[in-house]
Amino acid sequence: MASSSSRRLQKKSGNENGLGGMKPQGIMELMQKVPPNPVTGKVEMSDVMRYLEQHPDEMTNIAEAVDKIHKSRPPVDLKTYDYKALGKTIVHETFWVLQLEPFGYVDHSGKEVDTNTVQGTSGVRPTFIFYCYDDKGAYRITHQCVGLPNADTVLEVIQKAIATPEIPLKPKLPWFFLLSIKLAGHAESLRPFLDSLPKPFHWRVETKEEAQGVHDGVDGLNHKGKITAMTRAEKAKNEGNKSFSKKDREAALKSYKQALDLVEDVLCQKPTEAEEKAAKKLQAICFANRAAAYMIPGEGCDASKALEDGKAAEAADPSYNKSYIRQASAYQSLGDLDGAKDAIARALKRKDLENDNGLVDRFIELLTNGKGFPDEESLFRDFMQDTIRDKKSAIRMRGVEGLYKERVISHFKTLLP
Repeated sequence: MASSSSRRLQKKSGNENGLGGMKPQGIMELMQKVPPNPVTGKVEMSDVMRYLEQHPDEMTNIAEAVDKIHKSRPPVDLKTYDYKALGKTIVHETFWVLQLEPFGYVDHSGKEVDTNTVQGTSGVRPTFIFYCYDDKGAYRITHQCVGLPNADTVLEVIQKAIATPEIPLKPKLPWFFLLSIKLAGHAESLRPFLDSLPKPFHWRVETKEEAQGVHDGVDGLNHKGKITAMTRAEKAKNEGNKSFSKKDREAALKSYKQALDLVEDVLCQKPTEAEEKAAKKLQAICFANRAAAYMIPGEGCDASKALEDGKAAEAADPSYNKSYIRQASAYQSLGDLDGAKDAIARALKRKDLENDNGLVDRFIELLTNGKGFPDEESLFRDFMQDTIRDKKSAIRMRGVEGLYKERVISHFKTLLP
């Protein structure tokens, strides 16, 4: 939808001379700067928003322009609209496709529900999204609904695609209109309206073969796109590492963000279990690396953001050891020693991390204020008893076994006569 994102921001009315103070050509040039999504090969709305976040001045100009357009648009009554007058807009062999896709879940209040918690949440309803696109890839309309749509909703979506499409598209009719096979059950209810539209407009329901062909084609493109995106993400991560080694915080943050954006694109495209696992692992590494970049000493050092990224790394891949180390460093910098200890203890309670040397070293460092275990037996005994007497410490230590316990026993043996 490389062209759709740019067209949305042009003027929909008949006035071609300007767009809220910006000429349409200027907006087209602006939107053409947005690189296509590496996974889908199109400029997705997430790519547009990402670009505008990085260029706030341009975002302000576009927002003001679009706002003026919306305020200047006359209201449209879809029931009395003169659709037949659009016969002159039909261009031979142009086509539109109306599709319907699942779009997640919401609870009884309309709040989005995580797909992983759907089964344990009461009152959950599925949501769906309509999207009507044309032969040039422009999206004339997107519309979200809760629950499966009825015929009236489908009709309204079609009428809006015709009469009130997304900015900057204008009211018009296609030569051919294809209705998703998922909406075939509403075909007879839609027939009176669709058959009333002026010729040479014609329409039909998508066949099973066409639907499968689209599915296979999209899957194939997405698979190649995901490989490309992961390769680019790995490269961006490596560039970030180079900048980090030079203590160039700004460059490192930029590269890590680029890598994270690419990984997010992969995760948004229904990856396989193996693809998701690989993407989550890389995501955790990039979050942890960015946390380290935030902690580079000097102007711009931000322990709070480092802590956020450390937590994000843990959420992406709980088995990644450095996510806990980054959190501990951030907590320590923020003056929260208990938070630092808790982060490492949480890692050491995991079976896959309980024997991690780096984590155990960091834990001992935090517990002993960097001094290491006491070299005298009496002092060591006092140290161990203190970790048990203190309620907060006792709770923290509960479940910490593995290599830490081995280190304690080994050190104690060296102190025995």
